[in-house]
Amino acid sequence: MTRQTRHESPPGRSGGIDRVVIMGGGSAALLAAAAFARHLPDIEVVVVRSTKIGIIGVGEGTIATIGRFLHEYLGIDPLRFHAEVHPSIKLGIQFDWGAETPYHYSFAPQFSSGNPAQAGFSHPLGDFCDEDATYANLSSSLMYHGKVSVADPKGRPVQSPRFAYHLENGRFVGFLESWVREHGIESVDAVVERVEVDEQGVKSLHLDDGREITADLYLDCSGFRSELLGAALEEPFVSFKDALPCDRAVVGGWHRTDETYHAFTTAQAMDSGWSWRIEHDEIINRGYVFASDFISDDAAEAEFRRVNPNLTDTRIIRFRSGFHRRSWVKNVVAIGNSAGFVEPLEATAIGFMSTAIDHLVAFIRTGGGAVADVHRDLYNRHQEGNWLQTRDFLAMHYKVNRLDQSEFWDACRRDQPLGDAQEILDYYTAVGPDFRALQSRLRTDVFGAEGYLSILVGQRVPHRRERGPGRTERENWTRWKGECGLRGRGGVGMTDYLASIRRGDLRLRFGRTA
Repeated sequence: MTRQTRHESPPGRSGGIDRVVIMGGGSAALLAAAAFARHLPDIEVVVVRSTKIGIIGVGEGTIATIGRFLHEYLGIDPLRFHAEVHPSIKLGIQFDWGAETPYHYSFAPQFSSGNPAQAGFSHPLGDFCDEDATYANLSSSLMYHGKVSVADPKGRPVQSPRFAYHLENGRFVGFLESWVREHGIESVDAVVERVEVDEQGVKSLHLDDGREITADLYLDCSGFRSELLGAALEEPFVSFKDALPCDRAVVGGWHRTDETYHAFTTAQAMDSGWSWRIEHDEIINRGYVFASDFISDDAAEAEFRRVNPNLTDTRIIRFRSGFHRRSWVKNVVAIGNSAGFVEPLEATAIGFMSTAIDHLVAFIRTGGGAVADVHRDLYNRHQEGNWLQTRDFLAMHYKVNRLDQSEFWDACRRDQPLGDAQEILDYYTAVGPDFRALQSRLRTDVFGAEGYLSILVGQRVPHRRERGPGRTERENWTRWKGECGLRGRGGVGMTDYLASIRRGDLRLRFGRTA
């Protein structure tokens, strides 16, 4: 598929969008380019990136909306995607977070009414998990047993419960580069040496090869540098330092040998932060997210290596958690890390990119190719709400920890502000895991009842609820867990599951009910 491009005459600046320039070469830039190619094919798109500037390039987790975005919204064939990118399956997160046993935050409901088990019980499911939150649903059982899905009567794998992907960033970006090129998106390999601004925002980009690039709309996908929104337009940055103290990560990994190929991200508490483990076909990617106020870079790396003796080379990544107050200013829209960043505890980065791109495309389409102030205002309010809700949700992970191993975790329990999520914690400590009275409050929350219940029930946060389930219901719950345990134990492992997808034997579905 190809498209005609226009270069000779500069675009108009009257409010209509005929030409878009995307600055950046990572996943945010390429996902945005792919969305414009599919949904706004009459708009000329040019990606300006430099191969001299690298990408962060660590293993990435995603959230469960990624399948619909890639395969339905962008139209990427799952068979080709799996054959070329080699994603692995992520059923959720396993938290080794100080409770007596690890607990799971799965993408399929465990403790909210979405769990089909709830229909058989009068009490909320969290009431049954005071001592043990394992096997609350099939996903949790599969995760504990190192499996991905159950098998049909003939022994063939069926599609996993609700899932996301683990992606090797280099493979993912390489695939997207090919995809957008095939769909007629031009890429200019150059460094932006100067950004010219005027009263309408960015006027032009001056490149190191002497060219001047202009557009009606500029997408800033320049990563932490935020060269258009932050540096050129000087949009204020709102720091999350008080709520999310971690500001660095030491990352590394090793080649897979005979380790179990897990279908989850591991989040493991460390002395001054936490460590992720992300599983791929050939490598295991690990990173230690830490707070430099509590530990030095050298000490963090030493601790990281003690916990992971197989590590090869490591490197330090510095970041700040927070967001630019507005993501869309004048004729510039920032997407990805250029708009904001929070530590990867819930792997929200690509999910937020996808949501931002979807909304931007929708606003341009509803405006008939033009942009009104109301579009910018709505877009910015939605993005701000996402950032603030995510800050509060991540802070909850730290606030309710049960660790006593370091000054860092003591400080989190004592000092961590929760913002609007404080009322959720207050409610839980008074009422317990029955969130029916919070339905209206949580309906507009990014993470919803399931997200908060996974943390609060998993960490066994104390509450004052006195009337628990009776004997009969507890016996029924034990049977439910036993059934989940048996199905998970007999499930299909990652290697066989991925092979079935890559051969085309298992065709994945990504509809809203999948």
